[in-house]
Amino acid sequence: MTGLLGTFLLLLSVSSSGLAWTFFETGGSLDDPTPAYPYPRIVLMGPSGAGKSTLANVLSGCLPNDNSCFETCAGVDSCTQETSINVVTYLGDDAYGSSTLTDTPGFGDSGIEGDGPIITNIIEALKHNLGDANVILLCIDYSQRFGPDLQNMVTELESLFGRSQVWDHVAIEVTKWAFTDAAILNRNRTGVTEESALHDINQKIMEISHLNKSLPGVFIDSFAAFPEEQEDETQQFYFKKYTQELWDLALATPTLQFLSIEDILAELSECRSANDCLTEVLEGRLTQVESDVMKNMAQISNNDNKINQNTRAIDANNANIGSNRGKINSNTNKINLNAGAIDALEIGVGMCAFQNLKTDTGTITYDSTSGTSTDGSTISTSTGKYIVKTPGLYSITFSAYTHGRAHIYLHKDGARQDHTLYRSNQDRQDGDYYYQYDQGSKSVVMCLTEDQQIHLGATTNTYRIM
Repeated sequence: MTGLLGTFLLLLSVSSSGLAWTFFETGGSLDDPTPAYPYPRIVLMGPSGAGKSTLANVLSGCLPNDNSCFETCAGVDSCTQETSINVVTYLGDDAYGSSTLTDTPGFGDSGIEGDGPIITNIIEALKHNLGDANVILLCIDYSQRFGPDLQNMVTELESLFGRSQVWDHVAIEVTKWAFTDAAILNRNRTGVTEESALHDINQKIMEISHLNKSLPGVFIDSFAAFPEEQEDETQQFYFKKYTQELWDLALATPTLQFLSIEDILAELSECRSANDCLTEVLEGRLTQVESDVMKNMAQISNNDNKINQNTRAIDANNANIGSNRGKINSNTNKINLNAGAIDALEIGVGMCAFQNLKTDTGTITYDSTSGTSTDGSTISTSTGKYIVKTPGLYSITFSAYTHGRAHIYLHKDGARQDHTLYRSNQDRQDGDYYYQYDQGSKSVVMCLTEDQQIHLGATTNTYRIM
């Protein structure tokens, strides 16, 4: 039978060998057994309970808990038991157009059978129904420990898609990363940033895989899509930022051809014949251990010689001890006299600098300074730098009255100190030039040594800092 569909909506659902997929289209040949899945194509993978299906709903333009798009459930168990392929309008926004989202079952929630059935299901769906994709989005909940489930998933990821090519198509989605005021404040207190979290995840993946570069990452908070969150400007800013970055990444990434079970077995056979799966890692580590042992043996031998030399020096010094006792007694009186002078010596630094207005980014200089320092150190108004003369533990406080969005960091010897971020996210609304005022301060305690330099710098300043 041959025919064409009209412009009405067709919902076609097929279940085969544990595979479920759904296709939405407005036209096409009835004789074509395989739907033409549009590009870009994004495949969501991750451990059970990471929030893949919730994210899939949001990327499809549905509410996070809308089970008519992708099934979700509470807790850490996986609701997705079969691979689901949907043709969707990205974020429900016609400006983006159609794309293909694939939600896969969660790893680590397979009972006594392990992940074997899940892997078979994913292979069958991706190879025989989808064929290829642009991005594999690895969904990871940063609050969960990087335990065996995640480690097994990374290993299985290389086995499924080929370790030589898969990492060129993988991106990280850090789920459950809220941008509410309370969540941002808590992360500021602990020094955790998007950059540090992404770096940490990349390092852990590199330790257990063949990944040799940093993967790109996004921080899409699915719950920002709920209607009651639409008035929160900060949440909406980051939601739009990271969903746009994911879309741009998917468009820019070439397709990855998926392997069949036969392809995977052939690649595994080649890997084993080349003795390249585990032995290359073990041999590398053993070579390093052998090198370290040889270095240690040389150091031990060198230390033996030094011990013998020191023994002779000790014997010689014993003879000098007696003669030095008289000198020690005479110096005791001098020490007692100096002790009073040392106790009376006080070194204090109490400096303050003021800048009336800054409308750009970069190093913050000052209009005036005040305060005193007994060691003669000062804050330069022209460079904004304070050069340490007396080493010690310094308490540093900086405050700002901002109009718009501003990010200010303390820099030490030219290097930005990420944990010192002062963040004010008051910014324009709906394209109007309407800015919120904000006022706050940041205090840090830092150990500084002589000749070190510190200064403040603004990396973001959408209007002005006062």
